[in-house]
Amino acid sequence: MPIVSISLTAELLKQLDKFMKQRGYSSRSEAIRDAVRSTISEFELSKFEHGRVTATITAITAHELPGVDERLTRLRHNFNHIVSGNMHLHLGESYCLEVFITEGEAESVLEFISRIRAMRGLHQVNYTIMPLSNE
Repeated sequence: MPIVSISLTAELLKQLDKFMKQRGYSSRSEAIRDAVRSTISEFELSKFEHGRVTATITAITAHELPGVDERLTRLRHNFNHIVSGNMHLHLGESYCLEVFITEGEAESVLEFISRIRAMRGLHQVNYTIMPLSNE
């Protein structure tokens, strides 16, 4: 197997080790391979999504990271045609929670989700997507 090097923050590495032990993985590599498989599987399934959908996207960021809020706001404005609302909340003193509600063509919604996920400085991004009936 080829060897791939990745960089993780100390906190993320600590969380990975805890996750690995709790889930019974024999190594970090096994846990990361499983996560990569899951992400690729999710991506492959998303390619088959067509038509109108609604999605709720949740992103968690750290307060101390400069510029993340501004980049999220800029991205939200670039996708104004599908974002029907968003909310910004503080989680304690360390984190921010950003929630976006979208409605539009699946391709546009999935692109918006991908652009959020690709943004540096986000701790976690999750979403729920549902098709909308054309009736």
